[in-house]
Amino acid sequence: MARHLLLLAISATFGVSAHSFFNVRFLIVILIFLCFLYYTVGLSVKALSLHLVIMAIFIGAATLADHRNNTVYTGSESDFIITFTHQPNIDGNALKGFIESERGERLMLRYKITTEQEKENLSRLLQIGLSCRAEGNLQTPDKHRNENGFDYQRYLLRQGTHWIFKADSISFQECVVDGNSMVVSIRNLRMKGIAYIREHFPEESSGFVTALVFGDQTYIDANDLTNYQRLSLVHLLAISGLHVSFLTGLLFYLGIRIGITRERMTVAILIFLPVYMILTGASPSVVRSCLMAMLLFLLLLFKKRVSAGAAIGAVYMALIFFQPNMLYDIGFQLSFAVTFSIIMSSRIFSYYPQKTMQLFIISSICQLSALPILLFHFFEVSFLGVFLNVLYVPLYSIILLPLSLISLFIHLLLPSIGQPLLSILNFTFILSNKAADAAANLPLSSISFGKPHFIMMIFLVITLLGLYLNWEESFDKSKIWWGIMMVLLLFQYNLQKLSPFGEVQMIDVGQGDSILIILPFNRGNYLIDTGGQITFPIETWAKKRKKFNTAEDIIIPLLKSKGIHQLDKLILTHADADHVGSAKELIDHFKVEEIVIGGWNEEHFRDLDFVSRAREKKMKITVMKRGDQWVMGGARFSVLDPHEKEENKNDSSIVIYAELGGLSWLLTGDMEEEGERGFLDTFPQIQADILKVGHHGSKTSSSSSFLEQVKPRAALISVGKDNRYGHPHGDVIRNLEENGTRVFRTDEDGSIIYKFYKRKGTFRKTLP
Repeated sequence: MARHLLLLAISATFGVSAHSFFNVRFLIVILIFLCFLYYTVGLSVKALSLHLVIMAIFIGAATLADHRNNTVYTGSESDFIITFTHQPNIDGNALKGFIESERGERLMLRYKITTEQEKENLSRLLQIGLSCRAEGNLQTPDKHRNENGFDYQRYLLRQGTHWIFKADSISFQECVVDGNSMVVSIRNLRMKGIAYIREHFPEESSGFVTALVFGDQTYIDANDLTNYQRLSLVHLLAISGLHVSFLTGLLFYLGIRIGITRERMTVAILIFLPVYMILTGASPSVVRSCLMAMLLFLLLLFKKRVSAGAAIGAVYMALIFFQPNMLYDIGFQLSFAVTFSIIMSSRIFSYYPQKTMQLFIISSICQLSALPILLFHFFEVSFLGVFLNVLYVPLYSIILLPLSLISLFIHLLLPSIGQPLLSILNFTFILSNKAADAAANLPLSSISFGKPHFIMMIFLVITLLGLYLNWEESFDKSKIWWGIMMVLLLFQYNLQKLSPFGEVQMIDVGQGDSILIILPFNRGNYLIDTGGQITFPIETWAKKRKKFNTAEDIIIPLLKSKGIHQLDKLILTHADADHVGSAKELIDHFKVEEIVIGGWNEEHFRDLDFVSRAREKKMKITVMKRGDQWVMGGARFSVLDPHEKEENKNDSSIVIYAELGGLSWLLTGDMEEEGERGFLDTFPQIQADILKVGHHGSKTSSSSSFLEQVKPRAALISVGKDNRYGHPHGDVIRNLEENGTRVFRTDEDGSIIYKFYKRKGTFRKTLP
């Protein structure tokens, strides 16, 4: 039964996926799966028909869910009555979270808090079920603006959210509590519990305790959370089967010990689990764990037994039938993939009687089962995590999780007695986090493979299934599958070195510049500028827990998705923050062979923080000026400026003329009109197919005389969406259009990519 349910679960997955991704490739995969069922598993034609029926049923479920997922708003509305249905998040001067309008539609709230006093008032006032009148405007969520980036619009749509409500004012003084249902009461209890931990637990441990007890990772220090993610330890901070097993086992044992019958304790746990599910945030891993436990206890109540495999298959199918979009949740994918692999590999564990070895095998199987999912979404995996999980799983399951629960319980009842426990707990978290930080800086802490192609994903999944099936019989039989897995990973890791394609990409970094150049066969990876935000003084209360950083949030994930392991040159055209503001974070987290700055500009860079960090890491810093050039991989790069000291920092920008992909490129940094005049005096015959428009399309750049001389066929403008400077200026756009130049701009097009093979290539935009 378990085997058949799991096979039906795969067919159900095909059904839900077919609604969104049905094409020839997808049809081929389904046919291969049906052939596998018929020839390898030995299913009859009648059984195959059942699988086809299941696919059809789940296609229907996904279609119906999509049909119901629509909006009642046009986007022109401005007055709303909003109800807080989920825990709102106050981060610095920003209030955000899911709300429900008076028409019953879910919205994503964005509200800017104006004063510290208002923030304190909101912290006391806000609760689930609170209804308030608000004014503002509806905005369409952004799609992914960079290749392989996070698609926020799709993410919200899959949660039934079509609009971001940017509130200008909320009448908090007139708010009323709208009802007080059981679910609302439990959610408010969760809010109070999180607030209690934040107030009474030490800062170093409060975020971790909140995650372990209530399933909220919001308050974990950003660096600590990044370390756990890189080391594949972040699953320890999510409510999962580990927590559910511990709590249900503890409750069942205590109930039996005080004389309650098994039947009554089973009923009590069946009542407790739905409450616990809501209390801990109802994330996919929580829902999966609680539903599986409820199914097993319910069958136990009726003296029935079912295998864990059948239970996970039934719960999985029920969830994606009623919530088809849950299939696309990363937590859902990881939770079921890892749990499924552990259940199906139980025979393997019996071959290794030693507990430590069993833990290592479990860790290895979990990492392997998560491998395709991690590569697809995050482009990297941690092989060091296999060994670290052997240490950290017992640490969290035996010490930190129980101690967190006990410390909270005792501190609630007897604060004075609970305080020493908090100190012990805090000390343990500090030690474990320091160890994770040290491990995260080791060479094998995280390895980037790039985003795998669809075909590679299929090969990885087939190889994993073959490995597990043969390992169940004996390790010797699985060796060939281990070999295939290693070959696939080595191929994926070195894919860029084998690629004959090159690329020039203007990355959408908002109001700033960053251009990535990839030469064929990995002969050169160059990044021109890093983008960065111009920061202004801000009061302490208004500072966010994690500040957005262009390198960490845009550039590095993009490089990893491309399978790029190092930058051969980081070229910083000039020292403005919107061009070099993220250089420090980039060289902190990514290997850079050489940093290039412009001549006569050294003093502008001297006091920037990335320079001292580069020197600490013994990175090569090269000063380039007019006349410098290099040739690599069939491409030629010539530095045309700077040639002398300029009073205007923008006119000191490094200007590069490049010949690659069958086109000539003029990359001008932030050069302005005065610099352009001097440039044309020196290079009166210069022309280029592609012009990177200077200074984000400012009125002070790209003069008519300059454009008439360069005669670009296409122009690239890096500019922030709805920027405060009004870039690009209308005169610049008009001059370009009158010159017959096709204009690409990041605020409207997202990142702009030119992919080429030898001397031919094509442009494409990330946004449609």
